[in-house]
Amino acid sequence: MKDLKGKVALITGAAMGMGRSLSEDLLREGCSVVLVDVNNEALSKTKKELAKIGKCTHYICDISDRKAVYELAKKVEKEFGTVDILVNNAGIVKAQELLDLTDDAIEKTININLTAQFWTCKAFLPAMIKKGQGHIVNFASAGGILALPNLSAYCASKFGVVGFSDALRQEMKKHKYNIGVTYVCPNTVNTGMFEGSKMVAGTKILAAGDVTKKVIKAIKNNTAMVAVPSFPVKILTPLTKVLFSINAMDWLNKVMGMATCNDSWKGRNSK
Repeated sequence: MKDLKGKVALITGAAMGMGRSLSEDLLREGCSVVLVDVNNEALSKTKKELAKIGKCTHYICDISDRKAVYELAKKVEKEFGTVDILVNNAGIVKAQELLDLTDDAIEKTININLTAQFWTCKAFLPAMIKKGQGHIVNFASAGGILALPNLSAYCASKFGVVGFSDALRQEMKKHKYNIGVTYVCPNTVNTGMFEGSKMVAGTKILAAGDVTKKVIKAIKNNTAMVAVPSFPVKILTPLTKVLFSINAMDWLNKVMGMATCNDSWKGRNSK
């Protein structure tokens, strides 16, 4: 999808963070953008600001609610037509050890970060196939490549996103549908989700734009994976996991501070 001008893009979790940043990037590329979030106040503010850049509308939707997603698809189809670019960005995190996680927190993490992507893809993919073009972007995480303590539910959901995206991409290729699928694995981004967590030795916190500009490029080039920073996440981490024993990886995580970096996590709601 080399030229994004005139395309319709839908972004979940669009009210703030990477969702907002990517929405702005897509508007500047000439897309009409459908902003979706569960936070009414923040979404309305974002829509008002982004409407100065290009054509956009907003919908309140709990994407973990399957029926609500399917109803959303009908409304968007009626108002905007077929969605050309679907961005599954919405996500949450609770950085706590398993026995400290409430059952509700575990279910919400899996439902929002992973299961909801099944509902949005099932809702919007058929129209893309019928139109003969489209692109799906699923946000995972570096935590979908390497699991760490205090992130059992989060990492499980993000590992799932990687697997789901890779399987879906192959299905599209198998049937020769002109539908691209990209999954995105960034390191820690300054969106507030990991407020209070410590940065790992040798890493730096990313700005949302560092990630979203690479996503725009990936859509245009139909790139299967976006890793930020690319070499450590895409090459070094998987290679280390192959070459090192499990005990050696545990030791490396400990000495680099990865095993304890989320012990001080507070999250966005701490602000």
